[in-house]
Amino acid sequence: MEKPKPAILLVDDEIESIRGLHERLGKLLGDEVELVIWEPTTADGSTRDAFNSHITEHTVLVVTDYDLTTSVRGFFGPSVVDWCQHQAIPVGDFSRAYVDDLPTETDLFELRVPINEQQAAAFIENTFKGFQFIRTRLEEHPEYLSEPRSLPTLLATLLGSPNSESMLAAYMTELVASNAALLQMIKGFEDSDHLHTAAGKAHIQTRILTYILGHLLANAVLKYPGPIISLDVLCAYVAADPGEGNKLAPLFEEAKYQGPFGLTERFYWREKIDSIIDDLSEDMSDHEFASFAEYNRAVVNTRLPEPLAQHGCERCDGSKGGFWCPFTARAVCERGDCSVPSSSWIPAGAQLSRVERDFYDEWAPILSY
Repeated sequence: MEKPKPAILLVDDEIESIRGLHERLGKLLGDEVELVIWEPTTADGSTRDAFNSHITEHTVLVVTDYDLTTSVRGFFGPSVVDWCQHQAIPVGDFSRAYVDDLPTETDLFELRVPINEQQAAAFIENTFKGFQFIRTRLEEHPEYLSEPRSLPTLLATLLGSPNSESMLAAYMTELVASNAALLQMIKGFEDSDHLHTAAGKAHIQTRILTYILGHLLANAVLKYPGPIISLDVLCAYVAADPGEGNKLAPLFEEAKYQGPFGLTERFYWREKIDSIIDDLSEDMSDHEFASFAEYNRAVVNTRLPEPLAQHGCERCDGSKGGFWCPFTARAVCERGDCSVPSSSWIPAGAQLSRVERDFYDEWAPILSY
């Protein structure tokens, strides 16, 4: 018997509006996934029952429009998001008509889909394949469930990087704020028929772990630079302009991250970056540097035909760096007039993330406590 395909559910009350996205996803994902469209209508009766009828145990991802009121009065995407979160199904929302109603910053268990159709298709492909990778690895290795493992250990194992366990563990504090919601979600599975068999219990455990670990990786570890950093952050790490990424990429090819959610952006393991820089630094032992970023830049420049362009920071004329502000998407350094650490805004494990000073001073009175 052929194994059922993993599925993506697209929810929109204007079928023609989502048809283009459906076609793009079909070209990107081919036959590896079943693409399901649900167009809510008043004929559905109970919208929640209608939604559940389109969900199976093979549904990996749901994507919903924010405004679903064209056919069903008072029906909005947040209801779909809530239903998905209770069932441990990753869900992303977007909005064509109410763009400002969806903040760009999401919480840990939310996914924000771009408005642009091409970007949306790439985002959905990347998100689907990320969650499906984790789910498949857990299904292929039942020992991951039978042997007691902490979440950091399990995530490090799935990524093939056991040395990163302690660094990933620091991100797990993000779960504290979501404990109540997670417990409510887990309790929702108590009456499931799946729990009556060992295979069914493993299925639910896999589903919940995929949900938790996938969101932690996508919305915390990859979003706030620490053990894994993007190419732009790599540029900041060596005090260079973000436009110099293509010059740096060949030098750090062996440090490239090959894990989940890495299709739309290039990521690198920081530990491997440091190792490569150490290997390249044999001629720098007699030099002194004010910061690690300036040292990194000097080492890399010895291996390039021309010096790296400096980033455009007005505070240091682009000579420093080393850190990244995830809110302003700019290189920053440790100078007090440049950036500040903020434990309440940035996960503890994000060692290369700092908040740009101007941004912090503007919003700290409201957001800090």
